[in-house]
Amino acid sequence: MPDSTKQDDESQNSDEGVEALARELAERLRAMPNRQELTDYAVSILKESNEDAGQAEQAVLSRAAASQHDPFNPIAFGIPLFVIGAVLCATGILVGPGLGVMAIALLMVLWGVVVSLFSRVWNRTIGRRR
Repeated sequence: MPDSTKQDDESQNSDEGVEALARELAERLRAMPNRQELTDYAVSILKESNEDAGQAEQAVLSRAAASQHDPFNPIAFGIPLFVIGAVLCATGILVGPGLGVMAIALLMVLWGVVVSLFSRVWNRTIGRRR
């Protein structure tokens, strides 16, 4: 039996199971005196369950995406360092350390640009090989 046929059968069986559960729940709710409140409660539970499943799936996808990329972004660190260096230079007393911090920030930004460019070229060449 091909995989697609097996998946279709499993999907149909799960659809039928969900439909049977929904019908059973509807029958039980019809017999209750406060059925509107309980129906709203059941719907809210289903929505929360669906949202929780979506969040769990999103968390798995974001972890997979994060593992593929370097979490350290030197450009993001370089920009605040440059501002800190400028503030140190503006004090007049700490010009030397301020220039040093600004130089480090400039190196970090340049490093980030180089890494970004090489990673794109690297990903393109690897993508062609696959």
